[in-house]
Amino acid sequence: MKKIMRHAFKIVKFVTVILFSLTCGLQAQEEPGLDVSKNDVAEFGDSPGDKARGWLEKRCEDSNRRCLEEGFNDPIKEGQSTVYVAIGTGSAAMPNNSQNIHNSRQAAFDKAMLNAKADFARALGSNIAASMRASVTQNTMPDPDPTKMVKESVKKSTGAVADMSAMEKFTTLINLKLNKQLKQNGYDENAAIEEKRKIIQKVIESDVFESNIKQTSQAAISGFQSWKTFEKSVEGDKIEMQVVGIWSSKLAQLAAHIKKYNPETFPIKKEKTRKIKDQLPLKNAGALRSTFGARMYYNELGEMEVVSFGHAAPLKEGKKRLLSNACKIARTKANANLTLFVNETIYFTDNFYEKDAAGTLLVDGKEEEFDFNGQDWKETIESIGTLENTKITPIARKVVKPDSHFNASDCIVVVSWSPKNQRGRKAVEDANKQGTGTSTENGEVNEKYESEGAEGSSDF
Repeated sequence: MKKIMRHAFKIVKFVTVILFSLTCGLQAQEEPGLDVSKNDVAEFGDSPGDKARGWLEKRCEDSNRRCLEEGFNDPIKEGQSTVYVAIGTGSAAMPNNSQNIHNSRQAAFDKAMLNAKADFARALGSNIAASMRASVTQNTMPDPDPTKMVKESVKKSTGAVADMSAMEKFTTLINLKLNKQLKQNGYDENAAIEEKRKIIQKVIESDVFESNIKQTSQAAISGFQSWKTFEKSVEGDKIEMQVVGIWSSKLAQLAAHIKKYNPETFPIKKEKTRKIKDQLPLKNAGALRSTFGARMYYNELGEMEVVSFGHAAPLKEGKKRLLSNACKIARTKANANLTLFVNETIYFTDNFYEKDAAGTLLVDGKEEEFDFNGQDWKETIESIGTLENTKITPIARKVVKPDSHFNASDCIVVVSWSPKNQRGRKAVEDANKQGTGTSTENGEVNEKYESEGAEGSSDF
């Protein structure tokens, strides 16, 4: 008897599991997203910044490195600081075979970096106002005399009285901004009513949705740097730049010392590293050409330094004077990047208006269907940075020749701020106080190009 009961219990248990599985399957089919039809052909495409995100994800797979993701990252052990990671993208305006390509690449980086900073500014706090409105109308009333419609509009707009002469009303009408469109469309006061109806449209029914969104942010930022850059172009398109930007409390502390250096409180890393030049891609032309912006490194003394890269192309190839001018411009751009690292204010505004509408119009006695979706969007990001009496010195100048990817030379100037600069400046000042011193060949360009710049220090 017990044996029979055990078999019966197993059978009941088996049937219960089967029924539960079938129930879950039916529920999954009823709920969209849980069980996608085999006929669904949707698939993911490339998203702006995917290359940079992939790099971040791959870094996180290495257990020996601190995993940093987009957004805020809390410190997980002693000595680490709070970190914010943002990804920005920007596109070059000029094609790869243009003589101005490297100026355009620098501009693409600046745009990408500005977008990353705007992301950070919004994360620090935004003012957002959003409004939406949906309206449905139906109008099957008899079609009025268009002359009467226009005259009523004149009276409402000008306060015209009933005894105004027709000529006075018409004179007022043609001077009204309100009716400018009517005139452009061919409205004639003296035309027959049938002709006027061709111009004035009547909405029989409509379904309209409107939305208006405004977002503003303002933030003072110190210590936001480029960490890694990626660029790519495909045939028929132009360079897209992707930047991984990063801010940390440690970088902000470094920026504060650049504004006002204090050797007594300047942080020193216990583990010594290599000389700055040994950490830069000065022997790798491809990597150097793809390295932009300002970033922090530790020197051989364990001191933090900020290194900044600037790019520029000469107006023409083969003239040393023009190449020298390009290098001067590159140094100016490098100095600007370092300035923005130290002291910058970001202003961000985003205005978006959208209208989605469908309905039926009566035009000249005939019904016409209409539908449209219109958008009016404007985003403005402004960056302002200033720095006074700053000690910035050049540490490298390299020229990458034209090749199969770019038709122009790229002069890259690398500058830095370091405690060593501060000590050197002080030595000169002390000496002055003591009275001991005094004051490619052009060819076919392969539009397919992909490269990435060198990575800065990961000790944030």
